[in-house]
Amino acid sequence: MDRQRITRSCVFRQTVPPNIPPIVLPLVATLIGLGLSIALTPFVRHYALRFGLVDYPDKRRKLHAQPVARCGGVVLLLTLMISVLLAFLIFPGQSIHLVQQSSQAISLGIGALAITTLGLVDDRFGMLGRQKLAMQIVICLGIISFGFSIDTVQVFGYPIDFGLMAWPITLGWLLLCINSINLIDGADGMCATVGWIAFAAVAAISSFTGNHMEAIISAALAGALLGFLFYNLPPASVFLGDNGSMLIGLFLGVLTMRSWFSKDSSMSITIPIVLMAIPLFDSAMAIVRRKLTGRSLFSVDRGHLHHHLMRHGFQDRALVGIIALLSTITASGAVAGVMLKSEWISLATMAFAIGSLVVSRLFGFGEFKLLYKRLERLVTSLLIRPDRAESKVHEQVVQLQGTRDWTILWQTLVEFAEKHGLYRVQMDLNMPWLHEGYHAEWQKSELPELPERWILKFPLMLDGESFGGLEFIGKQQESETLLALAQLTELLDAMHSQFQAFGRDFRETTTIPSEPVEESQRHGGYRKTGGNLVSQPNSSGALTQGVTAIAEIP
Repeated sequence: MDRQRITRSCVFRQTVPPNIPPIVLPLVATLIGLGLSIALTPFVRHYALRFGLVDYPDKRRKLHAQPVARCGGVVLLLTLMISVLLAFLIFPGQSIHLVQQSSQAISLGIGALAITTLGLVDDRFGMLGRQKLAMQIVICLGIISFGFSIDTVQVFGYPIDFGLMAWPITLGWLLLCINSINLIDGADGMCATVGWIAFAAVAAISSFTGNHMEAIISAALAGALLGFLFYNLPPASVFLGDNGSMLIGLFLGVLTMRSWFSKDSSMSITIPIVLMAIPLFDSAMAIVRRKLTGRSLFSVDRGHLHHHLMRHGFQDRALVGIIALLSTITASGAVAGVMLKSEWISLATMAFAIGSLVVSRLFGFGEFKLLYKRLERLVTSLLIRPDRAESKVHEQVVQLQGTRDWTILWQTLVEFAEKHGLYRVQMDLNMPWLHEGYHAEWQKSELPELPERWILKFPLMLDGESFGGLEFIGKQQESETLLALAQLTELLDAMHSQFQAFGRDFRETTTIPSEPVEESQRHGGYRKTGGNLVSQPNSSGALTQGVTAIAEIP
């Protein structure tokens, strides 16, 4: 290791004054951060409202009653800088000049300022997902270039040296942390709760392992988020915004990397994964859900953890409470795993927290079902005899969100496919304002060869916005194909009109009642009469009276 690297590393490997217990400095930083955050938040909120950093309700995804300021990142950054400075002024033996002169400390500060600025631009003017991702990559690469990199990890006691892959893996870790925390920021107090518990755990572990600088920064951020929660708990008077959630994710990524992914650390890679298990699981399920249903990774839905918990009756502070419980379980497992030197303890707590969500069907069950069906189809396609491939049919139906039963609509499409010899039918619905998500596929094991295959993709639109789509695959059979397409056009016209009437009427509402739906509300507001689909008003009057669409199977 050369002298420059040693100089950089010493910034984050300082020793505490001999007569002061290591835990004192983090506790002081926590208290300072708590007090400053409580004092600064109203001040910053005032100017955020003045400069238009406001989240407006839209009755679709943003269901708060009135405009709310989005300035959490500014509060956290100011609080962190002042807290660390005051902590070092109280204990001057910490050699504050080393931090001020460190290229790594400066680069981290610039990176934090840049990610906060990026979030402010997004909160004020809006950005496309790919634009925001591109800027995140630039910021993270700037931080990595100053020596922040994951060179080595421990996996069950075995070291793995990444070599030339260190930069890409570090970039992936930072982006994963930033965006998983950003995605979980969807309900009052949720992201701040996850954040302060995670930072408290990082502070405890860093103090235990002798990483005192990381402990001080983590403790200051934990205190800052606790103070911010005074205003962010439901009903929130201020939001973190993207500027706050991305800043939290960046610091979690950097601090865990500095503490646990350095060459002189014997800590397992499982510890930071367990610590961030809840936001990482939420992000993983979002990727699975969107990828396996053919949606864009940047698409919007109401399938995140907090959406599911809210639909199961966990509202407002009860929602924050269950999130705090889950985060405490995983954070405690991470801390216990370090102190007892057993990564199996950490993995067991993570498995318990995630398993409880899936088994109880609170969250993740639909996504695991999608994965299982996709794997089942893959295995079957590898084992099935060629002469039976065309007759073998796979069907999967997954209710990703909501309680409405779309079975009759789906069976209409399946019956049409069977009658006209189609090879694949897919229906995907994503109605965030209705809290509904539905995905169904019907497919034969063997699709036609590409030169003989026709494909029809039909987006479902409402007021210029897509809320799902239908897909059909068949085999070119000249006149029979043209006849099937003509009849399919009539079917799609009737179904699309019905979808539009149904969706537009429900845009007038903001939420779906949490109590069980009446029988007249089942089947997406449809009843079956003979071979036809006929809309009917439900008990709440949600469907427009007199709107009737007939989807008769030719």
